[in-house]
Amino acid sequence: MGEWMGDFDIVVEPNVRRRRNRQPLTGPKRDAAMFRIWHGLRELIGEAERLGDGEVVHFLAVAQLLIEEKTVPPTVGATAFDQADASLPN
Repeated sequence: MGEWMGDFDIVVEPNVRRRRNRQPLTGPKRDAAMFRIWHGLRELIGEAERLGDGEVVHFLAVAQLLIEEKTVPPTVGATAFDQADASLPN
């Protein structure tokens, strides 16, 4: 086993792949992205409910309401938060 006990170097290459500056999405692409996020949150809420973690369910439900606020045209004087149960602890 033991004849080769030399030093070795760890070489870390710099990340040469850079993200380009992305412009904010608008119109149908933005709506589609928000829809995917909303459905992802629904799945996460289901998982948190199966785990029995009420705080996580509450947190995700608030995030889901924020998405709804940004996507659903507002009705006169009403928001999704008006209907939210704010009695749960933070």
